[in-house]
Amino acid sequence: MRLIDGESGPVAGTPRWAVVAAWATVWCVIPSSVWRSAVGLGAGLGMSDQWRELQQIPGPGTVYVLSLSVLSIAFASLTLGLVYPWGERVPARVPVIGGRRYPTWLVAGLAAAGVVPLAVIVVMSAANWDVLIGAAGRPPSGWTMLATACYLPAALWPVLVTMVTVAYVRRRARRPDQEPSLT
Repeated sequence: MRLIDGESGPVAGTPRWAVVAAWATVWCVIPSSVWRSAVGLGAGLGMSDQWRELQQIPGPGTVYVLSLSVLSIAFASLTLGLVYPWGERVPARVPVIGGRRYPTWLVAGLAAAGVVPLAVIVVMSAANWDVLIGAAGRPPSGWTMLATACYLPAALWPVLVTMVTVAYVRRRARRPDQEPSLT
């Protein structure tokens, strides 16, 4: 995979498990994003008319679920920056600061700050799952089981980001920085 400034492959010293976990972060949000997008684009998928009306689908709810799907994948993809060179240094083409390493505390702090709302969302979603998928008061169906199967991998998102962030901090702590940073 070729990334920014012609570099490819993970940063030297990154454990293989961290690279796998970073990619798993992206892949764990794709099933829920596909499900959500399909519902937003009009696929029935067992959702009641009452639930669709409440969610304003079609309408503003459609824009919301499609945007949420795109943003989920985009934010999950940022985890790759913890293992690939583009998350390690400012691109060389940036004037004045190009080529400098991002401060470890900044990158790790932003990643850790993202884990907190993710964990809250996972816990709140699990606590209100039947309501969220429009299954409250209805007998279980194949659709609710499929929706659950699509969303369940996303519950790993905060765990995976935490694991990759810890690996990032450990790797950066082991390698003394010989070059100037942004701080």
